[in-house]
Amino acid sequence: MSEYKEQNYWPGFVDALSNVVLTLVFVLVVFVFALVLSSDKLRKRASELSESVKQEEVARQEALSEKDGLKLEQREVLAQLQVAQDKVRELETNAAQLKRQLAEAREQRPAEARSETQANLVMDRTEIKVVSSAPDLAKGAPDLSRENGAIVLLFPRNVFQLDEKAKAALDKVLEGQGDRLKGALSAVLSLTGAETYTEARRLAYFRGLVVRNYLIDKGLGDGRTIHVMIEPGKENLDGRVEIRFRRP
Repeated sequence: MSEYKEQNYWPGFVDALSNVVLTLVFVLVVFVFALVLSSDKLRKRASELSESVKQEEVARQEALSEKDGLKLEQREVLAQLQVAQDKVRELETNAAQLKRQLAEAREQRPAEARSETQANLVMDRTEIKVVSSAPDLAKGAPDLSRENGAIVLLFPRNVFQLDEKAKAALDKVLEGQGDRLKGALSAVLSLTGAETYTEARRLAYFRGLVVRNYLIDKGLGDGRTIHVMIEPGKENLDGRVEIRFRRP
């Protein structure tokens, strides 16, 4: 009787279907979870790429700005250079005009005036003048050792030696004193000229020594009675040496 009893398949089918549904739900949950994680990673990656692109764009803009700034600075420098070149050309033109005017002025001067000027220049370069306090040596020279007179020797620039003409003029002044200067104390004051400071000091020193040695050779003293002093000149003139005598 039991063999002919009808069989029921629904419980087994329901169990199988439930297992399938649970499996599908589990797989779906896992898939969704993996999808969420992947989307987060993709978002982060996209954000990083976007930030990198922005940085590159900013760097490119800065590079373009620097390039434009360099171009602008170069243009400014070129403009300043052009202005400077224009000024130089203008100065050269003015200098050329001044040279032409000077040449024309020299051409317009009389020949006698030019020759006289040239003669004066030669004289200033070569001649040493000797000046004493005597108004006229022919009328009798005053006693330089008593009246505090002085003998002044004027030296041209870059000259410290006494030439023959200067020695003759100095001998004439000293001979006019006779024996009055023997035994007197001598002071040789050498004033610097218009040369550069170092060169003027050097030439003044040599001029003082030359005059001192010349006085010693003339028997007017020795190294103890002749004092040499060097002082700066008060005006921008040529060098000079002043000789003063006094009784001890």
